[in-house]
Amino acid sequence: MTTWTAHAFARGLAALRQFAQAEPENTRLARADFPAHWDPIRFPWMDTSLLAWTLHGREDAEGRTAADRQLLTAGARLSRAERSILQALAASWCSIFEVQDVQLGKSLRLRDLLFDEVLEFREQSLTFQVVPGDVFVTWAMPAGDHLELTGGTVVVAASQHPLLLDSVRRELGTLPPLDDLAGRRRQVRRRAPFLFRRVMELISEEAPSFDEEEAMAFAESLLPPRRRAFQDFAGQRPRKRKSASKGELEEGSAYVFKLGPIDTGQDGPVSFYMAVEAGGYVLPPECVARDVDGLAALARVLKGRKVYCESRLARAGAAFGFVSRPAPLSIVSLRAHLAVQSYWMPRKAPRVPPDDMEAFLLATTALIRAAPWELWTNGELFTVTLEGRVKGTRELSVMGNGEAEFGFSLFDRMGSADRVARSSPAVPGVDMLIPDALGLTLDDTPAWASKAIQQHTGVPFVPDLLRVQRNKLLPGDVEDMRVATAIALALAEARPEDATTETELRLGDFHLRVKLEVPLPLLTGFYVGKVDLASIPLQPPKSSGKATRKVPQRKVSETLLDFARPLLEDIESSESPQEELFTVLALALSAWNAVVQDKWEPEKGWVERARATLRRMPREDGELMEKDFELLVARKKQRDFADDPRLLTGLDVVIRHKGELGVQLIGVVTPGAWKEFFGA
Repeated sequence: MTTWTAHAFARGLAALRQFAQAEPENTRLARADFPAHWDPIRFPWMDTSLLAWTLHGREDAEGRTAADRQLLTAGARLSRAERSILQALAASWCSIFEVQDVQLGKSLRLRDLLFDEVLEFREQSLTFQVVPGDVFVTWAMPAGDHLELTGGTVVVAASQHPLLLDSVRRELGTLPPLDDLAGRRRQVRRRAPFLFRRVMELISEEAPSFDEEEAMAFAESLLPPRRRAFQDFAGQRPRKRKSASKGELEEGSAYVFKLGPIDTGQDGPVSFYMAVEAGGYVLPPECVARDVDGLAALARVLKGRKVYCESRLARAGAAFGFVSRPAPLSIVSLRAHLAVQSYWMPRKAPRVPPDDMEAFLLATTALIRAAPWELWTNGELFTVTLEGRVKGTRELSVMGNGEAEFGFSLFDRMGSADRVARSSPAVPGVDMLIPDALGLTLDDTPAWASKAIQQHTGVPFVPDLLRVQRNKLLPGDVEDMRVATAIALALAEARPEDATTETELRLGDFHLRVKLEVPLPLLTGFYVGKVDLASIPLQPPKSSGKATRKVPQRKVSETLLDFARPLLEDIESSESPQEELFTVLALALSAWNAVVQDKWEPEKGWVERARATLRRMPREDGELMEKDFELLVARKKQRDFADDPRLLTGLDVVIRHKGELGVQLIGVVTPGAWKEFFGA
């Protein structure tokens, strides 16, 4: 059995690192085994892989690793656990492993592809990040009666498996054959820089070029989001669009517009100057930094024709005979399409057919108008069933409730959101692995693109479509765009009072049917249901019969606080008492309303729908909330609360003038209870 705890292992690893730092020359030589231009930004696992090589991989002239040397020099003074840790690290090796079986939170069965042997590893964090069939490169070590993983973990894409295995096996084939397994493992360990270098080279060859900050932002959007304001456009009623022009271009004329400036980094900002002939033919663009240079180049190509331009080019275009006028509707649409393609161009995204791009823009506009992030958090998960060209059951998380990234993440496998929530990026030596997903995000920048899209759709947003595949960020392809279009349409139609919603998308021969299982929004602080609360009078209706019960006269805010009292014990000591009080009271409000609805509304099943929503949430939060919810449901049926027929909505937690927290709330008697309480 293992002779150390996780805390002891972390302490032992830190001590070994301190020992290695006292050998600056050995540390320098270890770093020199990896190319100097490789850094942790391009390769997030670089630090842990290099650390493993420095501490228990690289050998000195006498064949000893840093772990061996510390054991030799300080072993007599170390505890039994510390010696066991160093012995395990000294016996470690790196290899290419394929996942055979996963026991969540417990263990992994892996096949060592270099030695063709199946091994059992005791593991927790990584079990929530991988599935059978995944292949990765990492370090393994014996730990008493079992094996454990340590060091950096690098996922290998399916397309890279044959190339990686072939090159590593050829490299190992140059070494003298050994009969003992420990010796062969040491041989592989000595080739760790070659192994990790080959992985990084394959990733560099395959990965497209894109902005690193943008990649990090999307990866973070799959986790609890950072705060950032989004334009206050969602939920507003669409304004009527003014006619862009009195008509299309006359024959023999052309229209010129500008896309940009686009910051290219090294060369500074440049813009694309586009010319469109009457009839829709688009000339090759001019990519320059100044308006006068772009228009001069197009003027030479368009010589002899009547040329129009947008108003911001009027001054520079006057010298070349350009006439300012509003863009025809067909060019407004084209400009929006090209703006999206230009924004995506640095990532080498594929060209998108016009019909697909138009459907995509209209669907994401509908999504913005519906603003689902105002109802659902990223923890209340939709189950998505796809039929048609793309098939399968997937998991959908809405982004935006945290005011950071707005849009959605569509995970390829059920349970992925739970894997993300339960993965710990702080586990020593294990890098965060993000499940495969398709992400649509919406933003109001860059301004030149959002303005072009606003002129076409009426909403100033820029859609971005990215895919996470084997922990790599890639541009979405045309099929991804079609799936995202269908999902956006379905999500825009989703209503929390309806358990399901369906939509279909047809684009040419592409057909996709989407069915969403809609979760209940449990944390918004608003009523969800079939009753239109806005139409219910706050004053009791005139009685036409005899009431059998009396409506409670206690203020609803006091009632809700009393109802949620068992969950409020630690609020004052919280770092964010206002936010935490709102969350607890919002869950209490949802439980209260669900019981009232099941008792007095004609359509039942609200408590069970809430339970289903909680069961689909990531387990760390969902299990705790489910326990609290059941307590609240039972409490609502107790004597003090059972006969209160009021539906609650409009929850707000405010800070009073003395710094105390106050609760504001609206309560109305549900119409289903009027006969009992008003005789109506």
